[in-house]
Amino acid sequence: METGRVISRRYLLEHPIQQGQICAVFSGMDQVLQRRVAVKVVPAAYIPTYQLAIKMTASFSHPNIVGIYDIVPESEAFYIVQEYVTGEDFPALLRAQLSPYEVADLGCQICKALIYAASPSRHTCHGDLTPGAIMRERSGLVRVNNFALPSDLSYFESWSPVGGSGVAISDRDQSWGQLTEGRRDDDTRAVGLLLYQLLTSRPAGATTVEPPPDGGLRFARGNPPELCETVARAVVRLHPQHISTPEALYENLKILADRFEPPILAPAHINSTYAHEEPLVAGYHAPANPGIAPRLATRDTEQPVQGLSSHHPEQQSIKLPAPPALAASPTVADFSHNPQLAHQAAYPELVVKKKGASPALLILVMGLVAFALFFLVGYFAGQFFFH
Repeated sequence: METGRVISRRYLLEHPIQQGQICAVFSGMDQVLQRRVAVKVVPAAYIPTYQLAIKMTASFSHPNIVGIYDIVPESEAFYIVQEYVTGEDFPALLRAQLSPYEVADLGCQICKALIYAASPSRHTCHGDLTPGAIMRERSGLVRVNNFALPSDLSYFESWSPVGGSGVAISDRDQSWGQLTEGRRDDDTRAVGLLLYQLLTSRPAGATTVEPPPDGGLRFARGNPPELCETVARAVVRLHPQHISTPEALYENLKILADRFEPPILAPAHINSTYAHEEPLVAGYHAPANPGIAPRLATRDTEQPVQGLSSHHPEQQSIKLPAPPALAASPTVADFSHNPQLAHQAAYPELVVKKKGASPALLILVMGLVAFALFFLVGYFAGQFFFH
């Protein structure tokens, strides 16, 4: 219905990309700055609520929070022009079967957005941290949307039996976005619910997770127990070690994310000298084939093995073989006991110069000897004939 309309003589609504409980979201084009935007269409009945949310969050500037560019108020609707985010929504993350590291890292990034919003200068809670508020860019950056908006009561009430102690939303008498201790606990628990959905068993290709009927937490087999325990502490309000703030949850998840993070293997750099010049290295000639050049190590080295499960903190290692022994070549041990060999290996060009200088010196000496003989013969012959 709105497709093709130009808002404020600037924003072209191209096609719908999401339909929420209240608002429709369109992909749009800023015809002035020539950039793609997302336009949220707010019905007239909810304009005061959304205006208050925009007032509380318009100055937000954080990598993990979707930015707001502009607002266009009209009599029949209210248009919020936002940053256009490409990547994976929460249903796509469910289908992707994230690794324990990715789950912990996603939780850390959401917590950072909540901590930023709750700082003393902003004093804002999220209040509606449902799957529809989360996106992850292709780079891995997590983006959080919909701060200070009315909570999706049906979502939180359905998950209330799962460790919620019958409390779906805290401090309902407060205005949306108003930060209280109960709201901070709600946001923290909402992060735990999102992470639980990523860690629980579900059919392949599933895009949603339903709350367990009996209210029990069931994590998929193979997930690290410490990650499951951290998520349970955030979800279950009556847990003896309940995590009730984004700061505490971030600290716990950050430790696990650092532990689960897969190692980054540096590529092996092969010096081109090995392939072309074949230098003498401790009496061992490097082969011309560059694929063999890395085997010139004089001792075993260790490198992490790729393909290990990311939830194992211990990393296996393999040892690269040492170079083959050459019977005709002196070894490093030989050099340590023979200073002359060590000097020749370190400065081969000096050895070449020394060997090349010997014939010239011999010719010079022989020339001097011949000259001296001819001189003596001439001298004595002159004495004999002239006297």
